[in-house]
Amino acid sequence: MKQKKLPFFSGAGLTSLFMVFVILCLTAFAVLSFSAVKSDWKLTNKHMQSIQSYYAADAKAQSILSKFDAKILRIHNETPSIAEEALAKKLNGTVIDGITLSIAEGADKSYITFSVPTGSIQEIQVTLLPQIGEKRYQIIKYKLAASQEWDGDNQPLTVWQGPHS
Repeated sequence: MKQKKLPFFSGAGLTSLFMVFVILCLTAFAVLSFSAVKSDWKLTNKHMQSIQSYYAADAKAQSILSKFDAKILRIHNETPSIAEEALAKKLNGTVIDGITLSIAEGADKSYITFSVPTGSIQEIQVTLLPQIGEKRYQIIKYKLAASQEWDGDNQPLTVWQGPHS
């Protein structure tokens, strides 16, 4: 009798190679998933810290506005006939909760401005118009803005200059 020739790969060997390949693929996907989750976790923590610092600064700005309102009321009670411009000048340089109020001359009105830092690169900027009467001030501006101008020295920006001739 003739003996049968076995193929190059037997059934058990091919199955073992396939299982090794599947395990390697699953391991690679697991490592990639872990690195993605780790970077997402870091980004989530940064975002959480940013939100917490913003709301802490917002609470401080609201506290300043409350104390600013009380100060204007006190000035109105002491000097009922004070003009809006004189009121703004009297409030210039006042320190409330460690934040200095400063006067910013507008077109025809005197504005009081202050800013509360929300971190190392942003701040809440507030501009107020002190008024005479029941409404003691008007909020002109209340916004989150960069605390300093970006100069780009520490982060190079590569811009495509077009095809070179």
